[in-house]
Amino acid sequence: MPIKNFLSYLTRTRAADLRVHTLKANYNLTAEQHARCLPLVAGIQRLYDNATAYIDQRGLDRAVALAANEWADLVPVAELKFRTSYNDINYLRLGAPFIGYYLMILDRLDRRRFPGDGGEDLVKELASGSIPDDIVEIHAKRFNVAERLAHLASEYERFVENVPNRYIVAAPRMFGEMGLEMSGVVVNPDTSMCQSRINGLLAGGVIDKLWSDIARRGRARILEVGPGYGALAYALKSIFKDKLECICVDLPSSLYYSALYLSVSRDGDGCHLLEPDGKVPERFDHLFVANYLLDEFAESLGPIDLAVNTMSFPEMSKAQVSFYAEMFRRLLRPDGVVFDENGVFLPHHVDSDAILAAVFPYHKRVASILAIDRNWQSVWSTRYIGEIFDRSDAALNRSD
Repeated sequence: MPIKNFLSYLTRTRAADLRVHTLKANYNLTAEQHARCLPLVAGIQRLYDNATAYIDQRGLDRAVALAANEWADLVPVAELKFRTSYNDINYLRLGAPFIGYYLMILDRLDRRRFPGDGGEDLVKELASGSIPDDIVEIHAKRFNVAERLAHLASEYERFVENVPNRYIVAAPRMFGEMGLEMSGVVVNPDTSMCQSRINGLLAGGVIDKLWSDIARRGRARILEVGPGYGALAYALKSIFKDKLECICVDLPSSLYYSALYLSVSRDGDGCHLLEPDGKVPERFDHLFVANYLLDEFAESLGPIDLAVNTMSFPEMSKAQVSFYAEMFRRLLRPDGVVFDENGVFLPHHVDSDAILAAVFPYHKRVASILAIDRNWQSVWSTRYIGEIFDRSDAALNRSD
């Protein structure tokens, strides 16, 4: 968008002029889809309930295998019961604030943009009980989507201005998704953040490298530690389709969200939950792995072409980040790379850059003129890879 048009856009954009996608506009899960979720939830419940016994039986380090640092206060070691009701799964996104943003109230709780709206009380109320049947009406009466997200419009326009259509993130209109309706996609802080990550992968040369890997080997495999509710895995799978296999590794308490989100949005095809003494499928679309099972299955999870972590390494302990850094090195192909988006933003945060640098000698901070990204995105590797490190901005001069 030329600068004069961009400035004009900023001037004329008002909340009243913005189209929105509300809770009412979502596609609801069918009864059959909900029924197919229940065995998956039961499997995740077993992974959670049996975690400490498995860890102790295998002689694993509890300090690495259980939630630590910031997550230690967020995730109880026992007695957590995963929700199975239709509404709780149908509106899954309303209980998944993985970047600190609460979609239910269209705001953060730590840095309120709209204070004094009773949002904190509503978040607590929904956390303590199931999503009510009249949630659509409750939300429509209390929160104006356009008003609360109007500030995102200009940022999102900049994010996608020079990005080819095939790399523009489009979230499934399910699970309670809400946002601005812009260029045919739903935009909110979660989807905008996901777009910035796709932009970073594009600008850093990682997406081009994955295409090259697929051209050579027929498919590529990625492993993401801490996939949140599954936004990035969904976006990457939408780009590469059946040529990409995605391994999602997380605490069982968080794996609940990504497993349901990705399994339902892909209609269950090619989605598998790994359990102790199980077997890694020869082919899959999404494979969900509890963090403490990595040692047992490491040999069959690799080799991988790309390892990913975004915004959760600093929240872990140093021992945990070191474990994952070594696991990445162990599972990556010789020409595999790590993409991470992390930084030290709070006093308790771990400097994951220092830990990764001790394992991966080659490092590039991602920056882009065309595909706006976050300035804390990086690419790491154990060896010099020309298609990554020879170019400072792989988003320049793209033909697509």
